[in-house]
Amino acid sequence: MSNKTKKPRIVLVTGGTKGIGLATALRFAQEGDQCVITYGWGSVVDGEIIDLFKSNNLLIPYLKQANVISSEDTEELLQEVFDKYGAIDVFVSNVSFTSLIKDIDDYSEKGLLRSIESSTYPMIEYPKRMKKIMGSYPHYVIGLSSHGPDSLLVNYDFAAVTKSLMEVLVRYLNYHFFDQDVIFNIVRTRPIITDSLLATFGQEWSEFIEKFDIPGCEVSLEEIANLIYILCSGYMDGIRGQTIIADKGYDFADGLPRIYMDREQLGLL
Repeated sequence: MSNKTKKPRIVLVTGGTKGIGLATALRFAQEGDQCVITYGWGSVVDGEIIDLFKSNNLLIPYLKQANVISSEDTEELLQEVFDKYGAIDVFVSNVSFTSLIKDIDDYSEKGLLRSIESSTYPMIEYPKRMKKIMGSYPHYVIGLSSHGPDSLLVNYDFAAVTKSLMEVLVRYLNYHFFDQDVIFNIVRTRPIITDSLLATFGQEWSEFIEKFDIPGCEVSLEEIANLIYILCSGYMDGIRGQTIIADKGYDFADGLPRIYMDREQLGLL
């Protein structure tokens, strides 16, 4: 339920102009929060995002082009946000950039480290920089994961490593930041058809999923955004340092046994 009379919280969503990031920013804005959205070079037309928020009578987000691995970009972003709004209350670390792995020749130390630097480390680096520039940490930090650590996914080797690291580090971060009352959690989703996913898995993925997926197990962007919001709402503060799986129980019924049982409905007989 929207509560636009409360004082707006300042919510930073990196990579927030598409997919889960945009849905998350919209969800917080629906509750009267002021969103700050970052994006990569050439990846968005500011006016389109602003018009989307305007058309829904939401607070206009502050848009900023910023590379998560650039110290200069991070410093500039956080200083601008602090000068304009004050300290950040919620940080959603949503950027996921990685090298695609088609075969073993694509493995490289540089590619692996770049994937970690882009997709995992901002969850640590950004709060530390916020403390330095703003004088306080965010109260909530959310990272985004996937089934990559547990499942074989095409082209996903290094991306899976970054997600695995996040899911381990979130427990340690909760320990180290507990006395500062910073709440770290990870939201793990099943594959959602977004531009990022299609760029990783290929355009044929959506057609395959539509044919063989379990009807009704689709997880929408709005459902993920709702989960992220409720974890930062104050109602779920007993959950800390956890990886929350949002898949409607999909894991239990995934794989060849389920396809075998549903072979008639799937037209495989």
